[in-house]
Amino acid sequence: MLGPPLISMGRNGTRFHVRPCAACGRGVLDPVPPPDGLLAAYDEAYYGRGARKFVEPIQSGIGWFRRRRARHALRFLRGAGARRALDIGCGDGEFLAVLQQLGWECHGTELTDVTARRAAAVPGLRIRTGPLAEDAYEPGRFDVISLWHVLEHLHDPDRTLRGCARWLADGGLLLLAVPNLDSWQARVFGGAWFHLDPPFHLHHFAPGSLASALGAAGFELLETRHLSWQYNPFGVLQSLLNALGFPRDELYEVLKGNRPLGSPGRVAQALLAAAALPPSIAMTLLEAAAGRGGTIEVTARRRGSVG
Repeated sequence: MLGPPLISMGRNGTRFHVRPCAACGRGVLDPVPPPDGLLAAYDEAYYGRGARKFVEPIQSGIGWFRRRRARHALRFLRGAGARRALDIGCGDGEFLAVLQQLGWECHGTELTDVTARRAAAVPGLRIRTGPLAEDAYEPGRFDVISLWHVLEHLHDPDRTLRGCARWLADGGLLLLAVPNLDSWQARVFGGAWFHLDPPFHLHHFAPGSLASALGAAGFELLETRHLSWQYNPFGVLQSLLNALGFPRDELYEVLKGNRPLGSPGRVAQALLAAAALPPSIAMTLLEAAAGRGGTIEVTARRRGSVG
C-alpha cells in the first residue's frame, strides 16, 4: 500500500484507519475489532434477511456469477471422475451446488449456524460452522478450494492460506477474489471507497501483496483477472454515493432488503446511480485494462511440496 493511511467511516459512524503494513505490504484496519465483537457484527442484517441475501433480480444475477465460477474451475482440472471441493464462506451454496450436480463431494463453511442456513438447505452439501482450525480437514483432501471475497475478512489470512495449501491435493486449485487496494476506484474515492467496508474488511490487498502471500503459502499463480462485472461497476456507484455524502453504503442496504427504497433520499440515490451507470461501466473497463480493476480474481495451483 502506497501513501498515507486512508480514513474511513463505518456504517455506524465509527472512524477507522487503513494503515500500510511495512512487513507484508498490505493495508490493515486500525483499530482491529476483537474476534468476539466482530462475530457479533455479522448479524442477520449483514447477510440479508430471508432466504436470499439480495432482492430480485440482483440475487439471480449473483447466482449466474457463482455458476460461472464453478465452470471456470473445471477448465483448469485435468481428467475426469469424482472430485472434492471446499468453499470457505459458502453463502447460499450455489457455487457448490453446481459441482455437486456433476458428482463432486462438496463441503462449505460459514461462521455460525444462522449464516449457514441457506447453504444447509441445499441437499447433500457438508457444512461446517465456526472458525477453521488447522486440523479441520485432513491434508490433501480437496481438488478445489474457493475463497471468494472472504480473505479480507479474516484476522489471520496467511494462516488460512497455509491451511488451504495443506488441504489441497498436489496440483489442486485455489480460486480467490479480494478487493484491490491499488485500483483506480480505491485511489479516486479514498475513504469513501465501498470495498473498504469497515469494520468487516480487516486486510486490504494489492496485486503484489496478494501474490507474495500466495507464494509464501505454497501456491503458484496461474491466472489473474481484474474485470469483475459482479463487483466493479457497483463499487464505483456506491463509492460515488458515499463521496457525495449520502449515508455510507445505503444503496447496498436497499439492495439487501434491509431498508425500503421509499424515502426521497434513497430514491435520489437510485436515480443518481442509474445516471452514473454508463460512466461506471467505462471506468470498470479502463481500470481493468490497466491492471487496476476494483477487484483481483486469481486462480492458483498448489505446489507439489508445501512446508
